[in-house]
Amino acid sequence: MRIYFIRHAQSTNNLLWDSTGSSDGRSQDPHLTDLGVMQAQLLATCLAHQHLECPDEGEDNPRRKPVTHIYSSLMWRALQTADWVANRLNLPVRGLKDLHETGGIYLKDPQTEIHHGLPGKTPLDLQAGFAALQFVEPINPAGWWNVPFEPDEAVMPRAQRLVNWIFEKHGSGDDQIALFSHGGFFNYFFAALLGESDLLPAWFVLNNTGRCCFEMTSRGCVVRYLNRLDHLSEAHIS
Repeated sequence: MRIYFIRHAQSTNNLLWDSTGSSDGRSQDPHLTDLGVMQAQLLATCLAHQHLECPDEGEDNPRRKPVTHIYSSLMWRALQTADWVANRLNLPVRGLKDLHETGGIYLKDPQTEIHHGLPGKTPLDLQAGFAALQFVEPINPAGWWNVPFEPDEAVMPRAQRLVNWIFEKHGSGDDQIALFSHGGFFNYFFAALLGESDLLPAWFVLNNTGRCCFEMTSRGCVVRYLNRLDHLSEAHIS
């Protein structure tokens, strides 16, 4: 089994932070920017030509295999990114709640600075926006999040739960799994996958549409690459 962890393309919140250094005025569930759409398109073209191969694998290497499963966070920016790839690969997008960014769907009260959880998009909204979307688990019809803000101490258990689920679902086969998720959550996922919670609070930078490859072998987890961006030109990196 191989796991490809891919961060979503640039969102309006990413652009806001890059432009101002502040999250004031952020969206609870941002969409992609024009640059983000371009990044997602370039990523889809790359993956359609099976360029997920590891750096030491050539065009004719028999280990070079296409993606077989696409899973995505239910946040709009991740689904937008995954949707471009799914359309090129002719695969469904399987929405998986546990891939969401740290905190969940929320906004901060400017007076109290308390983070308040919000409902998020409804299943009908999500399926109207993304025809290839299938839900892995039942989704609250009032909104897929619809719980309080996720505290920091809840993120690592979620990452471990996700890793356990992936191994239960795909660990015995030769599946090539693409996970579309988020830069903050990646750090917890990486630590859980390696079984090294002590990696936190170290922080690994993952650019928009940065790709990571993990191969599960009899020796354990082999990290093939992190934050690979060769599908983008310098002008498209954010």
